[in-house]
Amino acid sequence: MTIEPMPNGTSRCQIAIAQLDRLRTALASAWLLVIETDAQGFITYICPNSHHYLGYTPEECVGRHVLDFIHADDRAALQQQIAEWVQLGLRSVPIENHVVHRNGHVFDFLWAITLHYDEDNNLIGFTSIGHDISPIEQLRDELYHSREMLHLVIDSLPLGVFWKDTASRFLGCNRRALADAGFANVAEMVGKTDFDMPWRDKAALYQQSDRLVMATGPRLHIEETFTRGDGSVIWLRTGKLPLKRNGDVIGVLGFYEDITEVRQQEGWLRTFRLLVESAPDGIGIADPELRLIYANPSFAAMLGYETLAGKMWLDLVHPADRAQLDRIVHAAAFGGGAQTTIRYLHRNGSPITVQLSIPVLRNRDGQLAGYASINRDITEQLRAEEERQRLALQEQVIQAQQAILCELSTPLLPIADGVVVMPLIGAVDTARAQQILEALLDGVSRHRAKVAIIDITGVKVVDTQVASALIRAAQTAALLGAQVVLTGISPEIAQTLVQIGVTMQGLVTRATLQEGVAYALRSQPVSQPANGRVATGKRVA
Repeated sequence: MTIEPMPNGTSRCQIAIAQLDRLRTALASAWLLVIETDAQGFITYICPNSHHYLGYTPEECVGRHVLDFIHADDRAALQQQIAEWVQLGLRSVPIENHVVHRNGHVFDFLWAITLHYDEDNNLIGFTSIGHDISPIEQLRDELYHSREMLHLVIDSLPLGVFWKDTASRFLGCNRRALADAGFANVAEMVGKTDFDMPWRDKAALYQQSDRLVMATGPRLHIEETFTRGDGSVIWLRTGKLPLKRNGDVIGVLGFYEDITEVRQQEGWLRTFRLLVESAPDGIGIADPELRLIYANPSFAAMLGYETLAGKMWLDLVHPADRAQLDRIVHAAAFGGGAQTTIRYLHRNGSPITVQLSIPVLRNRDGQLAGYASINRDITEQLRAEEERQRLALQEQVIQAQQAILCELSTPLLPIADGVVVMPLIGAVDTARAQQILEALLDGVSRHRAKVAIIDITGVKVVDTQVASALIRAAQTAALLGAQVVLTGISPEIAQTLVQIGVTMQGLVTRATLQEGVAYALRSQPVSQPANGRVATGKRVA
């Protein structure tokens, strides 16, 4: 074969060799790793950069198998990939793997591998040009870890977080939003819209909100109901922001918190406040210095004020009771609560007596936060009680007077052993007739009387009612073993008794008390009193 010279006397072969040298010099300066191997993978050429990446000179590398410099974790995969490339007849492929330096340092490499075949398509060798992508891999790792950290932070938030594209298709979410949607992983949620979710009945409203945010800007503090994947309905406070890239809106970012418990507490608080505001008892709250920071309308009205907020509690108390309130408040601070009766001063100066309960208020740390006061006005109750006691006392006086009058109206006097006298004066009605009967029977029984004298000298009128009462008294006394002697019957009364047809059966009658006494004394042995005289009794009107 004859090599024709170029016009300047240089042969084509020399030019080719010069070009190859320049290419190798360029590759070396580019910090690329160029390796040529035969079909079995033994190195036939390696550029001078081998010393930097492998720790060996080119001369030390030639003749060694390329797998000697590949990380052990990548060798099996590389062999399998080469077999697949050859089977498919591929001529150029990219691949990433790790090469190991002599000192153990590992480089990340991106290879462009060219496969060489002969005319019969038999593999005859490889040319591999590798680029150190370790800095890129480091950036990838850092980016991956940053993204992992970001996801960890987002997943750890007590909020639900989600993001959508401009068509309101879900692109991702955190763990809380995933659980609320009822999905096991994010892949199940990506690409879906609100119409595919458990809250589909509000999908149109949510998407309208998305479009409004992307068009006009953030919307915050949106309170709305939300149907979770398990069918339960909760209250959310939602916020949405437009997602932007290079100034262009590419979607919407949403976040929400579950405020169901807060809403319930607010409802309970409204109910409690309504109860307190409507309570008939005066209810107040004071700070630890006893300055009122709240008082319900009943408390203010009780003391004649429009409001009590800002006033010192002690200033509202009767001066004589302030020391008592101070003592019981301090006792409550250590004991947890107290009750007492105390007096306030109305705005007009009149005293208001209340039953006072003092619950102690503490914060979450157990520190004293103030005092509540529940005041039940018992002023009118006390007045009514005083009135009742006054009336009861009057009733007792009346009853005592009636008892005395009863005794005076039906006097029963023992004048000798077995003899009693009941002198009667004035009119005898039904009530007095009953008293006469009761007093007579009591005296007969108590004094074991055998003779009971009823003197009616002082009775001006005796009718059928009086006569019947006297006859009943005589009959009842007879059952107790006593005889009734009726004395003092005037001619007028005698005539009346005859006219009305009353018979004095069972009664002994005598004209005068003296005759009756004489009759009684003759009927049984007489026991003289200590003064030696027989008592005759005294008529009492």
